[in-house]
Amino acid sequence: MKVDVQAYQTHWHSDELLGIMPRTLDAYLLFGWWDRFVQESAGAGKGGGRVLDVACGDARDIASMSHAGWEGWGLDPSPLQLRDARKTALEGGMRINLVQGVAEWLPFKEGVFDSLICKSALDHLVDREGTMREFVRVLHPEGRAVVSINNYGGFTIRVSRWLYWIFRAVWPPARSKLLLWDSPVPRFHSWEYTFHNTRALGEPYFRVVRTYGVSLLFGFPGWGRFLSFLPVRFGTILVSGLDKLARRVPRLADVAVFVWQPAVAAEESVAVEEQG
Repeated sequence: MKVDVQAYQTHWHSDELLGIMPRTLDAYLLFGWWDRFVQESAGAGKGGGRVLDVACGDARDIASMSHAGWEGWGLDPSPLQLRDARKTALEGGMRINLVQGVAEWLPFKEGVFDSLICKSALDHLVDREGTMREFVRVLHPEGRAVVSINNYGGFTIRVSRWLYWIFRAVWPPARSKLLLWDSPVPRFHSWEYTFHNTRALGEPYFRVVRTYGVSLLFGFPGWGRFLSFLPVRFGTILVSGLDKLARRVPRLADVAVFVWQPAVAAEESVAVEEQG
């Protein structure tokens, strides 16, 4: 069934993932690391500024960054997600600014943000090129965008799908069962992003400051169950070791993170150096 993705996002809520998202040690570690690394990358050692979280969900990233002096702005098409964001801010005693809208048409002036976060949201969007243009438009020329994706070209998802195929061939009743990394794209997504096509998407608009990966084997068939048999300490050591490998080889990682700067800033920097 074909879904109007943009209309769907206006009433989407993260609770829809509860039935398929593992509640395992590797999931706990992945989401904790992912939050921390994105916030650190967006902050870039600065003591504050104005940060926009596109498709902010419960807004925990900008809420956390507000403690370091950042002025947090969150945008999301779903009023249900914005409700959660307000709750996050209220419970933490933090002030953040929340706006209902979509990434393709950001309701902000040019160059007003020092940093921008888009975490696991590109695959929900309709106009990819338009989104990139909007990101560049609202960022300060020397600002940075921290964009992260579920890496559908990574080791975990590619091998998992191969195992799904074997599983369903051997046991036909499994053909109707929705599994975590199934293809084609789930109905609430519009595109499958990989390390390579995300890098290509950003190239006309941004220069790369840094890329890195987060986690390896999250959601791999049987992996979470295997970890449940280990002492938490040993399981954490094992998952941490794989995460360090993912950090160095983002094209294989479960999550790929891109830290970008508007290309115009890089061009101006080169021009100044040449004039000097």
